[in-house]
Amino acid sequence: MCLFISRRLQVLVVFSFFLIRIDAQVQVKSYTLQEALDHASENAYQKISSDYDVASAKKKIWETIATGLPQVDFSSQYNHSLDLAKSLLPIEFFPEENWPSGAQPGDKIPVAFGTSYDANFAVGVSQLIFDGSYFVGIQATRVFLELTEQQQRKTEVEIRNGVAQAYFIALSARENRNAFTELLKVNEEILRETRAQFSSGFVESMDVSQMELLVNDSRKRLMEVSRNEEVALAVLRFSMGLNPTDEIELSDSLTYLSGRIIAGGMPMEILVPDTHVDYQLAMSNEESQRLYLKNERVQYLPKISAFYNYQKMGFADDWNLFDEKWHKAQMVGLKVSVPIFSSGMRYARVQQQKLSYQKSQNEREMVLHDLYNRFLTAQADMRSSYDNYLYSIENRKLALDILEKTRVKFSHGIASSSEYTQQQSQYIQAHLGYVQSAVNLMNAHIALLKATGQL
Repeated sequence: MCLFISRRLQVLVVFSFFLIRIDAQVQVKSYTLQEALDHASENAYQKISSDYDVASAKKKIWETIATGLPQVDFSSQYNHSLDLAKSLLPIEFFPEENWPSGAQPGDKIPVAFGTSYDANFAVGVSQLIFDGSYFVGIQATRVFLELTEQQQRKTEVEIRNGVAQAYFIALSARENRNAFTELLKVNEEILRETRAQFSSGFVESMDVSQMELLVNDSRKRLMEVSRNEEVALAVLRFSMGLNPTDEIELSDSLTYLSGRIIAGGMPMEILVPDTHVDYQLAMSNEESQRLYLKNERVQYLPKISAFYNYQKMGFADDWNLFDEKWHKAQMVGLKVSVPIFSSGMRYARVQQQKLSYQKSQNEREMVLHDLYNRFLTAQADMRSSYDNYLYSIENRKLALDILEKTRVKFSHGIASSSEYTQQQSQYIQAHLGYVQSAVNLMNAHIALLKATGQL
């Protein structure tokens, strides 16, 4: 019986371990560049915050509209006067038989009016009839919503730009890790061959030491790029709105993304300012300032509202007021407020807002010129990055060819270890230059898309 239970436990443990392994594999998710951008556009922390801003702006519209609709208020109050307020009345108001002893004509007697308990409740209804600020405010809230939505789009552009850059950095770190891993394997193999040749007396001990130094340097570089890759992936996870513990893999490669750009030739992008979010923001800001100016001007107009109040009051000398008769009061009316003279205050406000409006017009023109400058700069950077990348491919190819030939010569005793070390350093620099030029090319492409409003 015990043996049967033990076997069942073993099966359960193995099965549980198998499920854990499957679950661990499922949790690793691969992302292409486009998938990473799309995921960040929906789940990045900044995007979620901007969604809240847009939702709040939509609620603001109804808040403004509601100020022009009927407003109903209710209030109530219950009072217990511990000491009633007293007033002084001339003693002649009372019959002489009711005068206090010793009272003389001309004296005043304190008298309390009211009851110890009183209560009231009131219902008030008000309706705005005319207020220039109300109509301007409705227009302004719609412009505010447009501004918020445009700011959301700008936030999304910045998110996608940041995710693309983080993706490229992570790819470059992975490319370097792969290259240094392969280089370490080659150097360790050469070190084994060199030690064997030294044992046979074909090389000197200095050659062995030189190769050991080269292997140590390769290991150090591999550890550095591995740590850089971990940091780059952590930054990418944050930019995409993922959890820090989420395991991700990058489906695209540095060669594929840069090769796709090269295959497409030099991009011939054009700038259409009206579709660029920065210019749209500038135009919306100008419109909002125009409405602010309009709002200051309508302050010269009267404000008209209607109201109705209904009130009931009860009085008693004990706490129970509900057995007493309650007295009602009603009022309906029209309130008109007409500005007449403010010693130039309203005029000064109009002039200030007029200057703000003119400033927004100038800022719109500045944004337009800045867009063209950024577009031209992005085009120039794209051309430079395009050419540099093509040169870097050729340079890395040449450096690798020289390194391979030097390795063969070293294996046959024709080249020294110092020559091989020198050629390997040259290859490493060429490889790092290739990786950096590929990252620069992709960043330049993203910057060009951003400059034209197509990111």
